[in-house]
Amino acid sequence: MRLEIRLEPDRLGVLPLQYREALQAMIYRHLPREIGQPLHDGAYWQSERPLKLFVFSQLHGEVQYRPGEGVEIRGPVWFRFASPERDLALGLAAGLLRFGRIRIATLEFAVREIATLALPALEERLVVRALSPITVYRTLEIEGKRRTQYYNPLHEEFGELVVANLRRKASVLGVEGREGTVRVQALSVHPRGKRLECYKGTWIEGWVGRFLLEGPAEYLRLALEAGLGAKNSQGFGYVEEVPDREVPRR
Repeated sequence: MRLEIRLEPDRLGVLPLQYREALQAMIYRHLPREIGQPLHDGAYWQSERPLKLFVFSQLHGEVQYRPGEGVEIRGPVWFRFASPERDLALGLAAGLLRFGRIRIATLEFAVREIATLALPALEERLVVRALSPITVYRTLEIEGKRRTQYYNPLHEEFGELVVANLRRKASVLGVEGREGTVRVQALSVHPRGKRLECYKGTWIEGWVGRFLLEGPAEYLRLALEAGLGAKNSQGFGYVEEVPDREVPRR
């Protein structure tokens, strides 16, 4: 299920560049306790590694990013939230509407509207654009030290890791779908699409742009409702569908 949450600031001002931490915390605060607590603890879904199947975008609308300074809020803003768990999305919507007001870092907002977004008709290909950076990585041991290696969309490992992540989500949900090849291909990723985002003191590399997804419809739906790549519950990998008329078909 996908939501668009529209907000009106009490006053204009500047959010810190790391506001995604505050946005994530706000989401947890407004979920029902019986959902929010096990979700926060990584116990909502049973898996070998903690899995939090929700994703949210960055703030969009009347925003101006000022590198090194912050994010200027100039008027109404919105962000997207999605989860394959309908009760989770509905619980968040109910919590936000009940309180009617939220705080993100240094600014307060009125919740003006929450709209549900219908899923498109899905076949076996889907073009998406990232509303928040997609990140994938491996943890490697180099000279006796563990290091995080991030990959960009031009690396073969990028697509492989995105697909492996999708398969893990599908396995946990029990929606493996039909057997078939799943592919992820970058369509228009520019060097300016690279994003370095700080989350709780750690710098994370991600990428925005357009991507072509091919595979069973169940996996395409999961990409839209649970995000692409890693760290979705930290606000990475929210994607939305775009027309693919200009993309040549094989």
